[in-house]
Amino acid sequence: MFSLIQKILNRARSFGALFERIEKIEAKLQRFEKLADENESLWQFLDEQKEMDAVLMGSSEDAPARAEDFQEELTDMMLRNMKPHGDA
Repeated sequence: MFSLIQKILNRARSFGALFERIEKIEAKLQRFEKLADENESLWQFLDEQKEMDAVLMGSSEDAPARAEDFQEELTDMMLRNMKPHGDA
C-alpha cells in the first residue's frame, strides 16, 4: 500500500515538472513569435522606404514628372491632415 502511494506521488511530481517545462516552452515560443512579428514589421518598413526612395530618387530623365508627382502627393497629404479652425 505504501509503495502504491509513493508511485502515485512520484507520478504527480513528474506531471508537475512536465507542466512547468511546458509553460517555459510556451513562454519562449511567445517571445519568438513576438520577435518574428517585429522582424516582419521591420522588413515591411524597409520595403516601403525603398519604394519612397525610388520615387524621390528616380532617373533624371523623368525629373519634371517626378517633381509634379511629389508635389501632388505632398499636397494630398497636407490636405488630408489639415484640421479647420474657427470659421473655416
